[in-house]
Amino acid sequence: MEWARYRDMTRIFFLIIGAFSITYFVRRMLQMFLGGPTVDDLICGPVLAAFLLVGIYLLYFGLDKWDRFYTDVTAPQPVYPAYAYYQPAYYPPPVYYHPQPAYYPPQYGLPAYGVPAYYQQYPPPFYPPGQYPPQQHPPRQYPQQPQPAYPQPAYQQPVQPRPVHHPPAHPQPVSPQPFAPAPVYQAFPAHQPPRQRELDPRRALILPDATWLLAVFLLAILAGGLALAAAYYVTIAALIVFLPAFIIGFSFPSLIWISYVYQQDKTHILPSRTVLKAFVWGMLSTVPAILVNTAAAEVFGYGPGASLASTLVVIAVVAPLIEEASKPWGAWLARDDVRGPLDGLILGVTCGVGFALMENITYEAEFALGHESGPAVWVLGSLARGLGSIMVHAAGAGMIGYAYGRCRTGGGLGAIVPAFLAAVAIHSAWNGASAVFSSVEWGFLATVVFMGLFVAGAYYLLTHLIARGAAAEAQAAGQYPGAVSREP
Repeated sequence: MEWARYRDMTRIFFLIIGAFSITYFVRRMLQMFLGGPTVDDLICGPVLAAFLLVGIYLLYFGLDKWDRFYTDVTAPQPVYPAYAYYQPAYYPPPVYYHPQPAYYPPQYGLPAYGVPAYYQQYPPPFYPPGQYPPQQHPPRQYPQQPQPAYPQPAYQQPVQPRPVHHPPAHPQPVSPQPFAPAPVYQAFPAHQPPRQRELDPRRALILPDATWLLAVFLLAILAGGLALAAAYYVTIAALIVFLPAFIIGFSFPSLIWISYVYQQDKTHILPSRTVLKAFVWGMLSTVPAILVNTAAAEVFGYGPGASLASTLVVIAVVAPLIEEASKPWGAWLARDDVRGPLDGLILGVTCGVGFALMENITYEAEFALGHESGPAVWVLGSLARGLGSIMVHAAGAGMIGYAYGRCRTGGGLGAIVPAFLAAVAIHSAWNGASAVFSSVEWGFLATVVFMGLFVAGAYYLLTHLIARGAAAEAQAAGQYPGAVSREP
């Protein structure tokens, strides 16, 4: 695939690093607040502040400055011959001068200025100023001008001699001649390359196909599991293989869903900055969820060794309410580009998978480092998070975004409340089932079966909403034109 297909993926990883830096700062500050500051925390304070500043700058650069500074590599470039470090430099053409009309005194038989028509057949010679009358050449004799028929007046106004028009010291050049001089070659400045075409900030988001991303994700999970298994024998090589697999494992599931739902819009293609704005909000919406979930865990005693009742209250009641309430606000932030239910669905799904990406970083790091059987736990956990849990966030936020898109086209705000309750119910069912199944002996098999059924149902729900939204936008296609092209 050409490099332009990976241009926006690079931009997305800049945004991921920025959002993770901000959420990491919030987590550490919350730990310091709950556990009391220690000496290590005070020493690491400047480092945490640097995380916050770097995160804010990366988000600003990725959203507002990327298209300005990242020039289009697909723009046609000038081709220079292999021998040419030179380019033609044209100098101005030769200068041509027009002499000014001279003043002829009356003794030459000509008027003071201007030449009558019958004198044109006897053109007088032109002499530079100060050299007439010539002493070596007598003036040419012309026929005398006929006398007028009417009598001359008794008096005549003395003729004041007009000043002689000298040619200017530095005559002005006339218009260039039809022919051009031969080009003169000069050195081409290597430090000033030809300026490339800058990207349009309203352009479409360019991502690889969802099928290609899914294949890379599955291969990365397999390679990462093998690398963890071999880490005891070949540590450096296993680390080199596992780090890219880890990055692909937590990020590509979100990119798969963004690419899939974004390609479904055929009528009104959302600009890239609009989609990425919703994606950034989805990642940053983990901050209020962290604060509320941590406070609920402190109140209800949720943690290692907690009862099933307190666990269900925190993960099946409090967490779904705060998470589903904080995720879809990215669709509202990009409301100017929401022109139908499909646009709202795309932005809602983008917010949801952005939230899931931040969760997957923490969970998959714990799977790899916090268990004795790290390879198996990491592989199964990454598959469960990448194929199962992400569907919870994508389906819930997608339904709320779909309802908001209907409101933007004339529907009432009442449609958002049922969509929010349905999203909370789906999220509660997933979290509650995982908590219940983990407490029984046959829980692993039940979890696998439930996850398969849940993923199939959530996928059917999203595809159904996508089809309805596409049909609604196709029906109203005459109300607004299509946006930018998807070509890189």
